[in-house]
Amino acid sequence: MVTKDLVKLINGKLVTYSEELENKEYLRAFACDLMSDCLAFLNDDHCILITGLINEHALRTALVLDIDCVIFARGKKVSEEMIDIAKLNRITLITTPLTLFEVSGILYQAGIKALKI
Repeated sequence: MVTKDLVKLINGKLVTYSEELENKEYLRAFACDLMSDCLAFLNDDHCILITGLINEHALRTALVLDIDCVIFARGKKVSEEMIDIAKLNRITLITTPLTLFEVSGILYQAGIKALKI
């Protein structure tokens, strides 16, 4: 699934976008608010990180793991500092009013698989 389809499905808003990733196919997702779990389990660069943790730590974790698409759930607002970091590192940021559970369920029904841990 490509970014524009993700945004539509989850009633999302595209905060940052990297044109070079426009047609990147995302196959899996991992929903988590504990960045230590992300560091322990995420191992796939075609994976989307879904989180409600809205701070620079979430972006730094994505950078370490080569994750280039982060969905922020529960209507969280992204700071200008986070937007700057995302743009600099070509990370797509999406916000949605939906909960982690809702986003996960919608993406799963649309064919996105769970990350194998």
